[in-house]
Amino acid sequence: MKNLLFSLVVMTAGLYAENFEQFLDKAIERSPYLKSSSLGIEQVKEKGSALMRYENPSLKLEYSRFKPDIGDSDNGYRVNYSQPIRLWGVGNDKEHFANASVENAKAVYSQKKAEFIRDISLSYTLYAQQTMFLALGAEELRIAETIFNISKTRYENGTVSRGTMLQAQVAFEMIQARNESLGLNAMQGYYNLLKQAGISEEIALDTHYDFSRTETLETTRNPDLLRLESQEKRALSEAAVNSNKIEWMRLSAEYENEPQQDIARVGLNVPLAFFNTKSQEKAISRLEAQKSELLLQNEKARLNIETIKFQKEMTSLKSLKSKNEKILQTELELLTMFKEGYKIANINLLELQDIKNKVIETKGHLIQIKTGLDQNAIYANYMQGNYNE
Repeated sequence: MKNLLFSLVVMTAGLYAENFEQFLDKAIERSPYLKSSSLGIEQVKEKGSALMRYENPSLKLEYSRFKPDIGDSDNGYRVNYSQPIRLWGVGNDKEHFANASVENAKAVYSQKKAEFIRDISLSYTLYAQQTMFLALGAEELRIAETIFNISKTRYENGTVSRGTMLQAQVAFEMIQARNESLGLNAMQGYYNLLKQAGISEEIALDTHYDFSRTETLETTRNPDLLRLESQEKRALSEAAVNSNKIEWMRLSAEYENEPQQDIARVGLNVPLAFFNTKSQEKAISRLEAQKSELLLQNEKARLNIETIKFQKEMTSLKSLKSKNEKILQTELELLTMFKEGYKIANINLLELQDIKNKVIETKGHLIQIKTGLDQNAIYANYMQGNYNE
């Protein structure tokens, strides 16, 4: 137990322990998940460049050998050059679609990064809670040890029974055993946090950090909304591209040399959109845009109710915190009085144990309230888009 507690103290309260912001910066910088996600933007940019590029020209060369029935043989040749030409307006539609695709990729990456920060922050609050419970367990153990030592002294002086002294001993040993579990939970929380952050070595981490949020939520920069908005714009841009039934025509120039004449030709090859009018592709893109719009409406409704929920939750948690702090002051005063009274045999063991348990329980409630307030702030920051950058 002592070794486990010592290792956790080194992890969380070392001289050079990183605070949460330093830890988060390191996680963002090193995360293979975020690096992989950012490559998606470069992929979409390359696809956009590929979409905008021109078709290659073609060159056709022919050699002819003329052998008339009467007269000498002669040579001839033909050169044909053709170039596909994109129709007016198609290039602009494709450029808009390429830009919309890049913006959508950026929005997707921004959302993934915001989710990463949110989830790391939530895991940190759980680990911080576990370390606080571990510290509270150590405090409870010290109080229980004091009660046990007083009981032993009073038993030796003949003022309490052996049974009373053994009750104090059992309570002390039970807390020791429970603290082993608390230490294990804190250790598991520590390594789970490192694993989620993508950090492969042990680091000293300070767990004393308070997350803050603004009182009024503004969700226009919510990463989920921004992703859906960019997704809708991309679908509409794609529909505009597919509305062009014909994208290319082919311009050709030809020169032919024959023994008796030279021939020059210029031609224009225009495809006719009789059968393939891209109506299905256009319909699919418009349906995708409609889906995104409906999802956007659903997300706005969800955020509205979530905003109300988090506001009320924060108010309730702050009220609970204030009430529990007042209760704790009274309980600590009682605990001091009971310990002093027990020393001189004015208080029985059960009364002292009961007030000790109440103190620990109230402090446990305050730890849970702190975690609740921190997580409330984290979710609010995500909803506001504070993690987008």
